[in-house]
Amino acid sequence: MYPEEEYVTGDADSRPKPAILCLHGGGTNAMIFNIQTIRIQRVLGPYFEFVFVESPQEGAPGPDVIPVFEGMEPYRRWHFDHVKSAQTIATLQDAMDEQKRKDGRGFVGALGFSQGAMAVSGLLLEQQARERKEGGDDGTGLAFAVLFNGTYPPLTAGLTDEEQEERIRVPSLHVIGTEDPYRENGMTLFEEYFDPKTASMIEFKVGHRLPVLENDTAKVANEILRMYAEAEGKRQTDPEALAKFA
Repeated sequence: MYPEEEYVTGDADSRPKPAILCLHGGGTNAMIFNIQTIRIQRVLGPYFEFVFVESPQEGAPGPDVIPVFEGMEPYRRWHFDHVKSAQTIATLQDAMDEQKRKDGRGFVGALGFSQGAMAVSGLLLEQQARERKEGGDDGTGLAFAVLFNGTYPPLTAGLTDEEQEERIRVPSLHVIGTEDPYRENGMTLFEEYFDPKTASMIEFKVGHRLPVLENDTAKVANEILRMYAEAEGKRQTDPEALAKFA
């Protein structure tokens, strides 16, 4: 059990760090999201590698992006029409495949903000459909997800209506701002698309952005460590590799 009010600390060993896929919000890009997640990265850097992938689709800057990130274009978004959505899914799948080639495991988890949360949710649905067709979990899929101020529906391509309506069972943490003007979108994603047995939610007094207070960051970081340890433990990962998360 991890304390909510303190960071879980420790020294990284020489093993390759498990990688987390990070998907930016609409109207930003990978560089901006790297900056926005710096607090989480500082805490979890000893344990994870954060890999930032950006959408191939350009768009207008998102809410509150200007003037803070003025001059950091091109700004990008994940959701357009069905044709461009299919291109976006292909980009994400390429990133997933590349990580598997790189470390043999692939991304252990995914972190998405706003439209990025919609893209992460789509990856989880695609993963569930693929595992069903292939006869189970091969140990290289996403083991958990963190969705900040998400929106809906999950971004998918080529799934049947039945597959799209299935609840997402991968363990997930939904971080929602009580002052986010799009709060209801995040609540709908949490309540209507994720299995309540494996999804949890935490709220902070923030708007449409990531939490910035140290204690809030600690709570999110500890939940990420918990989900990773539990999910990978069920997959019978090397106990020594999990020891640093205990």
